[in-house]
Amino acid sequence: MSNLKEERTTANIDTSLETNKNRLLTERQASAYIGISYESLKRSVRWLGKIPFYRINKRISYRVRDLDEFMELCRVPAKN
Repeated sequence: MSNLKEERTTANIDTSLETNKNRLLTERQASAYIGISYESLKRSVRWLGKIPFYRINKRISYRVRDLDEFMELCRVPAKN
């Protein structure tokens, strides 16, 4: 019985993480999430097309998963 309960809990955690990765953030939330200024996000990233975004009417939103992927692409490996 204990294992079944653990499996259900694990499944709930995995679903929760997946939901968070698909969550949409406003431009200000996205800039805070990746640690750059709102203006830098707006100018450098959005206009250069480095991060996909959603435009619903005039509102711009970013998916957490896309922000994570962008940050991974910016990663510079350590030198040995």
